[in-house]
Amino acid sequence: MKRLFTYLPLTLGLTLVMVFMASCSSSEELSMSEDIAKMTEVTEQATKHAEEVAYKLAYDENLADDSTGFRTAGSDAEHRAADYLASEFQALGLTDVKKEPVTVDKWQFNEANLTVNYANQNNEKNSLKIQNIVSYAAQGTKQLGGDYSKLDIVDLGMGTEQEYLDFYKKNNCENMKGKIALVGVDQWDEVWIDGPYMEAATQKAAAIISYPLSGYAEYDDDTLNMQDICAPDMKLPCVSITKNDAEKIRNVIKEGKNIKAQLYVDNEIGNQNGTSYNVTGMIKGTENTGQRILVAGHYDKYFYGFEDDCAAVGLVTGIAKALLDSGYKPANDIVFIAHAAEEWGRFDTSTDWAIGSWEMITKVHPEWKGSTLALINFEMPSVDSFNDKGIMRATYELGGIGNSLLKSDLLSGIESFYKDGVVVKNDDQEIPRTDGISYQFNGVPVFMPRQEDRTEWTKNRYHTPRDDNNTKDTKKDGVHSTKLLEYQLSLYSALAMYIDGTPALALDFNSRCDDFEAAIQDTEKYASAESVEAYKKELGELREAAAANLKAAEAINADYETAYQSNDEAAMKKARAAGTEHNKKSLAAFQYVQDHFMGLADYGDVELHHKGLQNNLDLYTGVVDALSDGEITEDDIWLAAEINGYYEYYAYLFSDEVCALSNSLLMNDKVKSNWGTDKMTLAIKDSWKTTKNMYAAWNKGLKTPADYQPFVKEYQGYIETLTEKLQAYVSSETDSMKELKGMI
Repeated sequence: MKRLFTYLPLTLGLTLVMVFMASCSSSEELSMSEDIAKMTEVTEQATKHAEEVAYKLAYDENLADDSTGFRTAGSDAEHRAADYLASEFQALGLTDVKKEPVTVDKWQFNEANLTVNYANQNNEKNSLKIQNIVSYAAQGTKQLGGDYSKLDIVDLGMGTEQEYLDFYKKNNCENMKGKIALVGVDQWDEVWIDGPYMEAATQKAAAIISYPLSGYAEYDDDTLNMQDICAPDMKLPCVSITKNDAEKIRNVIKEGKNIKAQLYVDNEIGNQNGTSYNVTGMIKGTENTGQRILVAGHYDKYFYGFEDDCAAVGLVTGIAKALLDSGYKPANDIVFIAHAAEEWGRFDTSTDWAIGSWEMITKVHPEWKGSTLALINFEMPSVDSFNDKGIMRATYELGGIGNSLLKSDLLSGIESFYKDGVVVKNDDQEIPRTDGISYQFNGVPVFMPRQEDRTEWTKNRYHTPRDDNNTKDTKKDGVHSTKLLEYQLSLYSALAMYIDGTPALALDFNSRCDDFEAAIQDTEKYASAESVEAYKKELGELREAAAANLKAAEAINADYETAYQSNDEAAMKKARAAGTEHNKKSLAAFQYVQDHFMGLADYGDVELHHKGLQNNLDLYTGVVDALSDGEITEDDIWLAAEINGYYEYYAYLFSDEVCALSNSLLMNDKVKSNWGTDKMTLAIKDSWKTTKNMYAAWNKGLKTPADYQPFVKEYQGYIETLTEKLQAYVSSETDSMKELKGMI
């Protein structure tokens, strides 16, 4: 990230630096110093309480639906956990405690087992029983009805279309009726479960049994894994077993005779038939500002889910306890939330997680839009992955606030857990993988402590029974750390108090402008030079307005601190009122940015609209160039796999029906209210047909450039379509910058 002041006139930059230094450099001069110091005196007991809550949420069998620990959207266990959390919030002394209902697609996993009966080479009857088995959000055999007691079971490799066709040819059959598909899935580097699941349904399988090939569940070969299914309800049982159990079944298939499988799955699912409860409680603000700060985690889980996300909800209660026990009286409301239905909550969409939070901000509390200063959201907050630096993630505009706190003396009483301290990453990344995205897209800036997503801990333990409260380093991947939990509790309590204590939310829109500037690089390849120049001109003027907006916020906060030092209550009240008015304007501008600029480059990456299209244009252009250079290679054929955020990869693996479904899910064709709805800006839905036909030509042995010219022409057509759309986005973003400039 470039230093923001390099874009300002020198005198203005120095002024801002001086204001910043005056307001943040000396903790004894700041109004929140004493409150933060008092909070640090009670963190040990608050952390102990957080651990107790986390342990109960993770390991109390009454708060799980099945023996493995599942607690999913709208389930009985989720309801019991909501009751427990509501009573816990009340016992802490939070006010206005509520269980706030939201509509979800219900998922309740109760039980599953598999028995494979067979005869060995000596015609001796044997049975292989698999008890270590869990279900995805898919129909159970109990719920579907019918006879699942004498099914064939077929090893289908990775479950691609070609593997089914090869099986049909070898065995002289047409489909998978009466047969279970055994499929290995690498959801880290290859495909999500949705592809094999939808393919099995398309091939008319009786059920699909999946197991991890690699990627997730790498702790050992006896580790189960579960993920959200990102698919429609295909009316097909879909379960997960371990790699070792899959190997046992494969050996039976290879060596046994007269093989028949009996599958039983009790898994309740439905469409918009469930209710989840977001549990809330607050510390009421004293200034009647109409503003709030949210502190949240989610309590639905797979398996024990100690870190994801029981420890986070424990941390939410711990922060509440620390603030209450220290006698903190906030100016603004501080609302504590235990979100439900984060892991999964909706069929018919690729963005099927963070549903409880989406319903919360869009249906239950739409009034929070435009008046919520920040969401501090927790995911896996106490995993010590042996990093020297901690990461405070944030939306672009919040980076300055995070850095101001970390560089101040306010944290002098808090010993850093990390050898090299904490760094702020305010680039929007990782937020889409959490409840934070529901709030950000609805105008609430987000803070979140989270390391990189793809870690050894994630590979080994994420969404497995190995996500536990283990404190012994046996895998060199990460352990639960009470010391880290206490540090997070102290740091993010201080952050909440810091935001609360400064009347004006110092959103730095110049950080967002950095993103805008990076996005326009190389755009002239596809948009007119005049439009790019107009974009850059408006961006320069927007930067000036952003700097003035930040300066105004810092001036209000400096006035408040001066009044505090002088014990001038009238002046403090005046500054607080000025800050509240400033925040209305800034938060409206933040919402405008989300509405008019920001989209999704795929289901997990926030990107400026035109940049999402530009990324895809680069990919399509690369394919055309490779197919037009006089030589066709296998690498050329596979280049298209990256299109549409790797969704095009499915064209190489799955049937037409699955490819069409996959792209419909990506674009949220059926779900009209979801954080991914109308946000996917990059996709040409039908280009998979061209890619699939091109791959088929290669598999037929066609290798002359002339054979691929029809595909080149089709890709060029997609380039023309996207180029036109990109030009329109560049123009609309330029116009929106003019509007945004006036708002701030």
